[in-house]
Amino acid sequence: MRRQREVQSRLGLFLLLGLLLTFSPLRVPAVASPTLPEGLATPEQSTSMPVFELPDPDGNPVRSADLQGKVVVVRFWASW
Repeated sequence: MRRQREVQSRLGLFLLLGLLLTFSPLRVPAVASPTLPEGLATPEQSTSMPVFELPDPDGNPVRSADLQGKVVVVRFWASW
């Protein structure tokens, strides 16, 4: 019985905290447009991906030309 009351009490506190955070008037205004760091420029609309061919995990070749018109995420990593 005591454990159940503790759980209900904590649940009530979490709900109250959630409501306070949801309806808080202290909202951070969105930035109109982010500024680029010095020395960087936005690429032109016509920028295209370089031509390449790499193996996928199964060893099949993947060509950049086959990915044209699709969203591509490239993850660079190093093993040093």
